Amino acid sequence: MVTITDKSQCCGCWACENICPKHCIRMEEDSEGFRYPVVDTDKCIDCGLCEKVCPIKQPRQDDTAPESFVVQNKNVQILRTSTSGGFYSAIANYVIERKGVVFGASFNGDMTLRHTYSETLEGCAQFRGSKYVQSLIGNSYSQAKRFLDDGRWVVFSGTPCQIAGLFGFLRNRKYEKLITVDLVCRGTPSPRLLAKYLAYHSSIAGSKVIDYRSRDKYYGYDYSTATITFADKHKSYHKGMEGDMMLRLYFKNICSRPSCYACHFKTLHRLSDITIFDCWDAPSVSKMFSTKGATNVFIHTAKGKVIFDRLKDDFIWSASDITPVIKRDGIMIKHCVPANPRREEFFKDLNSLPIDKVEQKYLDCSLAKKAIAVLKPMLYKLGVFRLYIKFKNRV
Repeated sequence: MVTITDKSQCCGCWACENICPKHCIRMEEDSEGFRYPVVDTDKCIDCGLCEKVCPIKQPRQDDTAPESFVVQNKNVQILRTSTSGGFYSAIANYVIERKGVVFGASFNGDMTLRHTYSETLEGCAQFRGSKYVQSLIGNSYSQAKRFLDDGRWVVFSGTPCQIAGLFGFLRNRKYEKLITVDLVCRGTPSPRLLAKYLAYHSSIAGSKVIDYRSRDKYYGYDYSTATITFADKHKSYHKGMEGDMMLRLYFKNICSRPSCYACHFKTLHRLSDITIFDCWDAPSVSKMFSTKGATNVFIHTAKGKVIFDRLKDDFIWSASDITPVIKRDGIMIKHCVPANPRREEFFKDLNSLPIDKVEQKYLDCSLAKKAIAVLKPMLYKLGVFRLYIKFKNRV
């Protein structure tokens, strides 16, 4: 049976819970807000399936270089509401047109990020946008398998560990109509931290939070903005990395899951058909691209290439050189960030202090820092920030 003694060796993918024939494994939240498998030993028949499907126990993938492209969706509305270039929306549309099912991460009514599915194009809109927190897979692997066994198209997106968990659950069975898309990620912050962060802003605004994006294009693609949407439409929250508590804690490497600091899935080649991540300076690849967001796309399988070729008409696209792509945009493809030495202390305080006190203790809240947070959006509106980005990329 699965037993977690070292939390860095559990990525929280839920494959073990989904595969258990006796349903005696449940994912329980620990003191940091992350889920880990707990086995009801009275029901366990010691079949060993939970260990066989664990993606961390499988061999690592290799560094075979994939095909590399940059894409930008031609649909202006999709491009505006997507975090980068709107590539995933095109795949979703492809599957929906074939009466298929799209799986992705979205917030439910209580602002818990869960994996779910949609059978309509309108429903797929909930999957757009970056959400820097670990989604709860729940029984979505089992649901996906049922759709596949019924002969339907399925596209499943997630972090590399979640895609590996899906393949583990499917026992590596090849489904012709399964398309998998993974993301390049820095880590998965604590759901408990996000819940306290959103509750704090809800209390300040005096209105319920109904949506959250870790990054959107409120100030444009070059200036990543955290956006909170409230039930009261007169309330708004749009802050860049310098001014948003959640983003600043995330990039201090202090709040992610333990396995993220020793990620098993940091390889060029992935189990997925396609890997997607931001392309920050698409105009340097081709003058055809605008500065409104683009996606780097790595193709790992023949199926992925077939799908990409069928979608080409939806995009402005260009082949790209993988070496500068990784250097400029994809350093997290193969590298893990180091855990902040104050991480353990941080989580103790998160459980005992108000969130604003945690912010004051672990982040620079000086007037100078606050001034920078106000100044940068102004520079963006004046067009100066874009010049800075161009200079940075050339260097």
